[in-house]
Amino acid sequence: MSTDIKIGISSPCYLGSGDQPSNLITHVILKPDNYVAWSRAITLSLKARRKFVFINRTLAKPMDSTIVLDWDTVNSMIISWILQGIHPKVVESIPFHDNAKQLWDYLESRFCISIGPRIQQLPAPIADCHQIISMFVEYFYNKLAGLYYELNRLNPLHVYSCGKCSCDVVSKFTADRREEIFHQFLLGIDDDYYSGVRSILLSQVPPVNLDRAYQEFTQEERARNIARERVVKEENHAFALQAPHSPDGRIDGSDKTKLVCRYCKQMGHEQSSCFELYGYPAWYLERRHRSRAG
Repeated sequence: MSTDIKIGISSPCYLGSGDQPSNLITHVILKPDNYVAWSRAITLSLKARRKFVFINRTLAKPMDSTIVLDWDTVNSMIISWILQGIHPKVVESIPFHDNAKQLWDYLESRFCISIGPRIQQLPAPIADCHQIISMFVEYFYNKLAGLYYELNRLNPLHVYSCGKCSCDVVSKFTADRREEIFHQFLLGIDDDYYSGVRSILLSQVPPVNLDRAYQEFTQEERARNIARERVVKEENHAFALQAPHSPDGRIDGSDKTKLVCRYCKQMGHEQSSCFELYGYPAWYLERRHRSRAG
């Protein structure tokens, strides 16, 4: 390729105006304990950009000097993207690599736990995966699905390689794994809120699948949240009628430090807006999760 030929948008060496070294191409940040989830997110993002060929060596560094500059440019961009997706404290300990594939292999060898021990460890967190108080159904589902994804990656289902099997054993193994996740999902769901929905799902004939169960639980969660919001609005309205007013007619509620919740006994809010009573919003759970992981 001569230097005056424009690189097509379908080429792996194409970079658009929005492709910058500082881009964060995935919101999953690599830490010492989440390599599998991070590598999956980075892989999908690079494939969406037609750049994963730099990682799996499908597109090796060319010998032609007329195109090697384009390859080097994209290779350096991928290295920047990968480093942007790593926690700053971890990045400080990573040695310099000028080849994206070499950096990828280094990260896998360092952070991907040995297959044998990890396969032995995974059943325990899967069995212990439960929806705790104030955890949304979606967050619980994603956590359980992530554990099974790691299990499938390290211990994939058996497939036939002879090319003569006609019983479709692969789909049967896949169905068995999906049913296993389905029952684990039902076991881990919160009994206090969703035992009724779970009983209905288990009694249906033919049995429902995992996707249908997830939809039913999220719909029930949404209905509960709507009911909670209605209660909050009614209590706020009642409070507005009873609350003392300032001389100019406005409700005197600016000083929240004097408020005490009748439910959790904590200061700074009222029972009508108590997260512990009505559920924690997504932004609060995400912020608390980041602070603990941080």
